Amino acid sequence: MPLSRWFRGGAPSPRDRLVKALQQARDGDTDGAIETIAERFSDALEELRALPAQVDAGWLRLAAQLAYRAGGMPAAADFAQQALAQEEDAATWNLLGRVRIWLKHPEAMTAFHRAAALRPDAYVVPHRVSRDRFARLAEAALASIPEAFQRQLTNTMIVVDDLPDIDAVREGEDPDLLGLYEGATALEHGLPERIVLYQRNHENIVADDAELAEQVRETMRHEVGHHFGMAEDELPY
Repeated sequence: MPLSRWFRGGAPSPRDRLVKALQQARDGDTDGAIETIAERFSDALEELRALPAQVDAGWLRLAAQLAYRAGGMPAAADFAQQALAQEEDAATWNLLGRVRIWLKHPEAMTAFHRAAALRPDAYVVPHRVSRDRFARLAEAALASIPEAFQRQLTNTMIVVDDLPDIDAVREGEDPDLLGLYEGATALEHGLPERIVLYQRNHENIVADDAELAEQVRETMRHEVGHHFGMAEDELPY
């Protein structure tokens, strides 16, 4: 689908968004570039390839991010490595580390170390733990929810996976998603509910066990809130 069908009305044209995102990537703001694109990353990557623009480090950084968000992990790794061959960039090293986790590449941690060395204020070396340790942290996080709410979670399963489903990412799911709530709310009836926590994505953003425990608690708090149909600012616990 061409980007021209993304938006209607007075919103900036898809090409305008792409041109702005490319400039942001060239300025080193790849997170801002992704916010500018916002969705349909596969379509945006096709449009980027068709854009009459120089294929420089910024172009390659944006292409890597778009391919990652679209679930094209081999292409994302290739774009990221080409970008880094032209210009060192902490965000792209960190992205390459995350991509390599998806690809089960043995050098994932090398990329994370390089990102943290370049920008220790922004990136950490991921804190890896066993599945049993992560499951215990999830159990402790659930136990921290007040008893009055826990009594209404008896039909809810807690599941730990490494990463989101790749097909879901290709349909628009965030590859860096920390957790997911599936099922009806406490006010509805339906199949058993599931709270899914993604271990690798949690580990990718914390430097030690204390930070990991805190992040798991925060994700559990957020996903349990979905069970009760509450927004983040409505949670009473």
